[in-house]
Amino acid sequence: MNNKRRFCYCIIFTGLAILLFLNNELWAATLFQQMGISSSPNPVGSGARAMGMGGAFIAIADDATAASWNPAGLIQLEKPELSMVGAYLNRREEFSSDSHPEINNTGEVDDVNINYFSVAYPFHYFRNIVVSANYQRLYEFERGFDYRYDLSGAGLDLLQDKHFNQEGSVGSLGLAAAIEITPDLSFGATLNIWTDKLLWKNGWKETYSEHGVGTVGGNPVTIDTNITDKYSGFSGVNANFGFLWNITEYLALGAVVKTPFDASIDHEFSFTQTSVFGPPLNTTVTNHQTIKENVELRMPLSYGLGFAWRFSDTFTIGLDAYRTEWSKYILTDGQGNEFSPIDGRPKNESDIKDTSQIRIGGEFLFVMPKRNMVVPVRAGLFYDPEPSHGKINDFYGFAVGSGIAYKQFIFDAAYQFRWGRNIDTGDLIAGSEADLTQHSFLVSMIYHF
Repeated sequence: MNNKRRFCYCIIFTGLAILLFLNNELWAATLFQQMGISSSPNPVGSGARAMGMGGAFIAIADDATAASWNPAGLIQLEKPELSMVGAYLNRREEFSSDSHPEINNTGEVDDVNINYFSVAYPFHYFRNIVVSANYQRLYEFERGFDYRYDLSGAGLDLLQDKHFNQEGSVGSLGLAAAIEITPDLSFGATLNIWTDKLLWKNGWKETYSEHGVGTVGGNPVTIDTNITDKYSGFSGVNANFGFLWNITEYLALGAVVKTPFDASIDHEFSFTQTSVFGPPLNTTVTNHQTIKENVELRMPLSYGLGFAWRFSDTFTIGLDAYRTEWSKYILTDGQGNEFSPIDGRPKNESDIKDTSQIRIGGEFLFVMPKRNMVVPVRAGLFYDPEPSHGKINDFYGFAVGSGIAYKQFIFDAAYQFRWGRNIDTGDLIAGSEADLTQHSFLVSMIYHF
């Protein structure tokens, strides 16, 4: 075979392999890929006490984590306090496909981190005021799985072993303040500064590798693909605004609005694909691409309304309704193209629905005055859906929690279980669905000084 003909075969076969790869597989190289948040993507608050009540905390919000739920609730703090929240997250995804049963696999990851840290200080200056500084780690990106895929058709027959890993997180520094308007009405605001210039990194990294062995046009071929997609330097500013109104001695109403904002992100992408053709071609073809750019991510508006019923000093029930406008969640790449990070489609082709959460939970306190001790029992239920192309992915969950308050110390712990069935995975693994479960365990320590 002459060199010219051999060259033509290599170009045709390699082009065919890449084309089929793009049409059928996870394609982490595109600037408009899906951004897979592994925790709940909905912008909820933090804290073991709130989570133990299923996150129904907007109209309760009476500790330092109020800055993340409803900053107006900070006004209920009577003493300076220091708080810290640690979290453990386990995520398990069971992928399945009717058309390609060989891709059935289970991916599981876990992570331990500092979820929240705050310092709050109440004082009086004409009116009662509380200020606080807070760190919240809001979004988690830990995901990973391995699977095998049989890619056949149009002269191509490949058995591919694939590996995907994603890691990282996004958090913010919050500066909050609440002011008492009347004894029954307070307003508050939190300024959230999203940056990695302090003590934490704001971003995530995806790595994807594939090893394929088979034939192209009857000729033996091995195709190795390696992709690294890194988003770093997530930065921006937004605010949480809230009010808390004690309508009666037994009923409270709270509301919060979390403003949209444009986040700036540095994006680095690297793609390498090496195709080795056996006899009669005996040729190696390598394709390589790198991109560095700054992208803009439009974070959506979210808002919630909560009620709290205080049946007694020891028994409280909360109910929250929350909405997030995911239809306005848009990624703009370095060339000005706009895409949905949810489904990877161009903005004018994407059909993303907004989501609404419902959370209900309660707390009962066992008070032991002789021991200067309080032991709470908490539980909650929630509906916490995720957006998807043309539909909503339903997620449900429950939570339980307890703790102990002794003198100036408060220790709380909570367990939360969240699940979804037959979840659309988009182009993460083409043609598949997933059953997803998440286990979260949070512990909080508060010190009043």
